Amino acid sequence: MSLKQLDKDNLATNALTSLVERCKNDPKLSNDKNIHMVINTEKPIGLKNDHVPRIIPLTKCRMHKPGDLRILLITKDPSTLYRKTLTEDPATADLFKTVLSVRNLKGKYRGSKLNKLFKEYDLVVADYRVHHLLPSILGSAFYHSKKKLPFIVQMARNAKIKGQKLPEECDSSYVRAQIRSIAKNTFYVPNVDNCLSVKIGEVGIHTPQEMVHNIQDVVSFLTDKSKKPQGGVIRGDISGIFVKTSNSTSLPILRLEKKAAVTVDDELRL
Repeated sequence: MSLKQLDKDNLATNALTSLVERCKNDPKLSNDKNIHMVINTEKPIGLKNDHVPRIIPLTKCRMHKPGDLRILLITKDPSTLYRKTLTEDPATADLFKTVLSVRNLKGKYRGSKLNKLFKEYDLVVADYRVHHLLPSILGSAFYHSKKKLPFIVQMARNAKIKGQKLPEECDSSYVRAQIRSIAKNTFYVPNVDNCLSVKIGEVGIHTPQEMVHNIQDVVSFLTDKSKKPQGGVIRGDISGIFVKTSNSTSLPILRLEKKAAVTVDDELRL
């Protein structure tokens, strides 16, 4: 789907411009900063929600720089090697606000402290070896709204080989590259329904034109079968695309009319 199709008659640009203005002038939307696109599909996505955000590459503009974000890194126990390696490398010394092991996370943050943790960080990333443990540790504060689902990172390039224990490593350059990719791009979380919500920008940071380009990148990635397994998850046609914030109404930017069914008489007259 081309940019011309997505922004036919400037419908997308005008809708986003209107939405940004509403956020600036409507007191009910004054705290809304994230703008999402909502994609309705004719066929269900049909993917189990494993609570793992999938990155969608953006080609025209980036969401954030790592330095703009307060980032929490969760590692396996002990965290000494990872903390030492990352803080001693000038390129990653200030990358993470906090490095916590799973044991420290479980011991220090429970109940109301989890809500404080949620508010304290903009981004949470976790070693792939402990990521599956986090839903039961972080609970609904992080997982119910899907606003701060932890991203998966690898601490080194070495892939795990079944039945073989790898030495503990931390490649700071590799970690930094992953964080940069997470920060600058957007993401989606799979589900079984006919709807996907993807962040395309922020009020006061991204222009409507930049967000339209991001919409194109998202649609291209999610419909391109060559991008599987990360992309290409939309099967069949897109029935509609809307833009909204957490508390705003949904504004349509694309609605595809269903093709009229051809009757037998129509076929005979052809």
